[in-house]
Amino acid sequence: MICTNFEVGYTPTNLRLALTKLGMTQAALARLLGVSDRTLRQWLNEDLESRNHADMKLSQWLEVLALLATANVV
Repeated sequence: MICTNFEVGYTPTNLRLALTKLGMTQAALARLLGVSDRTLRQWLNEDLESRNHADMKLSQWLEVLALLATANVV
């Protein structure tokens, strides 16, 4: 699967792009993935050394990719 403007794998940038392409709010995606709004914000934090950054689990990133594929935006 090749996506324009996407980096390889999960990154905060890719998650932002996915939100934009899906037309979803952070809160809506957090609910779909079963996480808190705070967790989603931590995934979006670009400062990888910050205590406010967290990496998204692969299973959750795969759910986002499935949503993109279902929405035909990939």
